[in-house]
Amino acid sequence: MSDQLWCVHIEGLNDFIATDSQEAAEQEASAMNAYIDRTERGERAAVLRAVVVEWPFTPAGHARALKDDWNDVQRMPHRQPSGSVLVNIARRVKELVSVARGK
Repeated sequence: MSDQLWCVHIEGLNDFIATDSQEAAEQEASAMNAYIDRTERGERAAVLRAVVVEWPFTPAGHARALKDDWNDVQRMPHRQPSGSVLVNIARRVKELVSVARGK
């Protein structure tokens, strides 16, 4: 078993999402990037990108993030079915990005 801990880093938001394996991180990042490619246009699309990296924090923080953030990950736009729910979530994500970028 590897001692490496993996996560998805969402560049542009500087957010880290802990995953239980490198493979899970690769699948999650791929799904996120596919969602970004489908929904984002212009400057934001160039800023947002999900990449697989080793967890940059403590092992305890990784374990805590796996447990505590799982429900949040399930509600992320790339995990939602198409339709009005997705549109509402995408709108909220865009608002968050605008606020994070100071616009």
